[in-house]
Amino acid sequence: MALEKGLNDTLEEQLRVLLVEHKKENNRLRDEIERLKKMVAEEQEGKYRAYRKFADLQQEFKKSSK
Repeated sequence: MALEKGLNDTLEEQLRVLLVEHKKENNRLRDEIERLKKMVAEEQEGKYRAYRKFADLQQEFKKSSK
């Protein structure tokens, strides 16, 4: 019976360690997702600003061409 208790504790400890490792990995992946979302948002904002600038320059060009 003592062997079973020791074996059980070992399995429980292994599972606990595995759970902790998975939780850390999960948190790391969540952090990476947040960083990627911010990067995408910044890139989209930059593209929008560039598009607006391009449109403004087109307007100026049309006005100066007349």
